[in-house]
Amino acid sequence: MEEEENKMAGKILVLIEHREGKVLDYNWGNLGFAVTLANKLNAEVSAVILSAVILAQDSASLVQSVKSKKINEIITVHDPKLEKYSPDTYAYVMQNLVSQGDIQVVVAGHTSIGWDFLPKLAVRLNVGLVSEVNGVEGEGENLIFKRQVYNGKLVEKVRVKSKPYLLTVERGGFPDIEEGGTPQVSNVSVDLSQIEVRTKIIEYVKSEKGGVDLTKSSIIVSGGRGLGKKENFQIVKDLAEALGGDYAASRPVVDNEWVERDRQVGSSGKTVKPKLYLACGISGAIQHLSGMKKSDVIVALNKDPDAPIFGVATYGVIGDLFEVIPALIEEAKKQGVH
Repeated sequence: MEEEENKMAGKILVLIEHREGKVLDYNWGNLGFAVTLANKLNAEVSAVILSAVILAQDSASLVQSVKSKKINEIITVHDPKLEKYSPDTYAYVMQNLVSQGDIQVVVAGHTSIGWDFLPKLAVRLNVGLVSEVNGVEGEGENLIFKRQVYNGKLVEKVRVKSKPYLLTVERGGFPDIEEGGTPQVSNVSVDLSQIEVRTKIIEYVKSEKGGVDLTKSSIIVSGGRGLGKKENFQIVKDLAEALGGDYAASRPVVDNEWVERDRQVGSSGKTVKPKLYLACGISGAIQHLSGMKKSDVIVALNKDPDAPIFGVATYGVIGDLFEVIPALIEEAKKQGVH
């Protein structure tokens, strides 16, 4: 009887997105979410890596990157048609994997790939799909998935009756998967010879040289309209440099062309989760909060004591940023922060 209770109830498949032979960082949060889900379902977690050739050096590197994570299994599928992403091939492969075992959940990042192929898979399997999940509650068959709607103004709770559950996960929405695992590696053969590839990636266009990936930053100093004009934004850059971090901005600042677009944080920009997020002169519109509220520590600097940003801040400073920021820069230099 005890053995029956401890028996794992199926698997959770997590698609691992990769580019140029490297696993993209947000996969670790997706795997972290899958482990949380696995504990609620008493299931196993399997990372799925799709690539072109089994002996390719980048394929071995991808497996090695995931092999230290605390999951149960790594499933690899190799085929020349998987050299470049296509929703047709990805949906077909994942459907094939679902048909081969007791699959409870299929997880992908809420990215251009996840939101592209998962709806196609949902149609193939005739099941529901919940997008941009950032929370889960309940146990077993009573799971409820949470997601933000209306730019984060409301939290929608969704219960899905059909299985497997298909979910895309909010970037930065969950803690990274822990190290210290020893997953087994299984290579699964899927015949793609008859698949008609109607959509495929032609090329990836990289950010301009000198651009920054804010999703990887551990310290971010962000500026808003409270800075007044473009010339004043330099003070935010100076503080970011003094702290050894990166500078960012709210949407109005970017729209006014004070800084580059790849520095925008919010629902229409980047979703970030640094160790420290310093918001300077940002009132805290819901669109901005949705992109940074899961930062480990948030420090808000604003002269308006009623600014919504204080509602999510770990620490709040009510004052003139043109007096406070120079003092912070001076102190950072004294302390030798950077």
